Amino acid sequence: MSGRMSAFWNDTRGVDTIPLKLVVYLALTGVVMLLIAVSWGNVMPVIQGADVDEQITDAALKITSVQRGAARDLLDRRSADGSMCVVELSLPDNVRFIGFGVDPDPDTNGNLTDSIWVVENNTIVYQYSNGVKKRVFLNGDIVLFMNGMQDASGRWVIDTNLDVVNGHGMGVVIEGPVSGEFIFEMVFDGEMYMLSHF
Repeated sequence: MSGRMSAFWNDTRGVDTIPLKLVVYLALTGVVMLLIAVSWGNVMPVIQGADVDEQITDAALKITSVQRGAARDLLDRRSADGSMCVVELSLPDNVRFIGFGVDPDPDTNGNLTDSIWVVENNTIVYQYSNGVKKRVFLNGDIVLFMNGMQDASGRWVIDTNLDVVNGHGMGVVIEGPVSGEFIFEMVFDGEMYMLSHF
């Protein structure tokens, strides 16, 4: 038995292959890590896109749920607040803008001021920095969005300082980075509007 043990410990035939095997195993590990990194780089935009879609769909549901509520009469200073919803968004930096009821970049050139905005009622439009645009359609009655501003008394009213000629007075646009809480209120001014409080 001791002869076999000493023969085992004295056998050096495979010793020269150990460094070669170590190099091969490390190279294989490096290739696997590289493949994982490349795959993660390809999967991450898909995950982010799904998260953006989920947030926009959630915003659409919140806005739609407020439609059936009460509207504040902008002409009556004693009117109670209209139904409100808080839309929480935390979109990645590659989202260029989100438009509520309007497409501010119909020619998809990245410039929101060089063309007439296209009103798209019942639609949330968002565009990525690579030019890809997506739309989410709101169910229910027609929803008109208007930019709000506070008057001297602190009440939220329709912002009349916008360039209505180029369509900039219709719809609400949030340019990137899009992150935070955005409040919308149902108001009435001859027509029903979703008024932004930001």
